Amino acid sequence: MIYIHFENPPTPHFIAAGKALYRKGDRHKKRSNIGVFDLLFVISGKLYIMEENQQYTIGENQLLILSPDKTHSSYRICDSETSFYWVHMGFSGAYYESEHIHPVSKVSNKSLFRDTSFYVTLPKYLQLPEDQGQFLKNYIDPLLMFSINKYDNHTEKYRQMSNPLKQQQQFLNVLDMLNLDSRFSNTPDTLASEIMQYLQNNYEKNFTIQELAQMYNFHPVHLIRCMKNSYHITPVQALTTIRLERAKELLSTTALSISSVSESVGFSSCSYFIKKFKAHYNKTPAQYRNEIRDGL
Repeated sequence: MIYIHFENPPTPHFIAAGKALYRKGDRHKKRSNIGVFDLLFVISGKLYIMEENQQYTIGENQLLILSPDKTHSSYRICDSETSFYWVHMGFSGAYYESEHIHPVSKVSNKSLFRDTSFYVTLPKYLQLPEDQGQFLKNYIDPLLMFSINKYDNHTEKYRQMSNPLKQQQQFLNVLDMLNLDSRFSNTPDTLASEIMQYLQNNYEKNFTIQELAQMYNFHPVHLIRCMKNSYHITPVQALTTIRLERAKELLSTTALSISSVSESVGFSSCSYFIKKFKAHYNKTPAQYRNEIRDGL
């Protein structure tokens, strides 16, 4: 699964939204570098969308977020009448796509005199349960400004823009619902976020789950349960992911040897580091570095 990590501030903002009705045999237009994120949420029927070389089938209660700097098109015509919402959102900050649910970059501590950085993490492609699909529909409904009906080949602006601040406030409900970074989602469990923050800031150190549990005065099983509930991974898995992401950065930006990279990110065994790296990325650290140098 791919996740889109937005470094805040600034926060992604609402631009426009509409509802579209496609006939059987219609297809989504090909577009390139549209400059905005395009969230597609299917109410009924199916859309067949290709972004670059990746194909997606978007069915009922499924969503796909298309990136602003890529080419997307239909790889297949609609095989039934299809109704869907689209939401355009802008973002002027730094973002990246990753297979890992949690961003690796450190989050700055709060201060009275500078912005506090944090991440909003959205799924690239997601199947929502029926009840959550209805919630998302209810959040998007007040934002709708345009109606596209392929039966009469007409685009209608059927709603005047409301108060811009209220629009952004309504759009934040959409972001909050889809945000997968539990540190900033509405959850009572802050222990998992504290653990994740500690791992991000101390990934190069060696410690056991027992030592981590003692640090927070909880049983190791409780720590594991909290992490799995919030991030769907254990503390050990989170630590490994953080180390591997940092290793990728060092491999692409420094001339450190593989063994030095392994040691600097906290692996006690270079052979184990290579094994975990290859399991995660389907290539060895050396192969990854060579691809970066060759511009692949």
